[in-house]
Amino acid sequence: MKNGSLDEVLSDNPIAQINTEHLILLIVAAVGVGYLLTWFYKDKYDVRYLIRAYLLFGIVHLWIGLFVIEAAAILVIGSYLLGGVFAIFRSNHYFYS
Repeated sequence: MKNGSLDEVLSDNPIAQINTEHLILLIVAAVGVGYLLTWFYKDKYDVRYLIRAYLLFGIVHLWIGLFVIEAAAILVIGSYLLGGVFAIFRSNHYFYS
């Protein structure tokens, strides 16, 4: 390779520097809370409660992701949105079946 060995190229890549253990923790937490909140609010037939609770979780998720785990902001927001997608599809199971 013109730029050097593959190890040198990968060591300079910012994507290779991401700590995947913390990223997996954020994703599992977001998906888990999404499932838990939809199960908890399954008897309330108003989606506003679920949305409000997930938005409150978003503040905690953002704080933990940015300041405690020190992950990149886009990864924290992406994991939060992924959990939201799971919450939306799971809430359809409870609210519309």
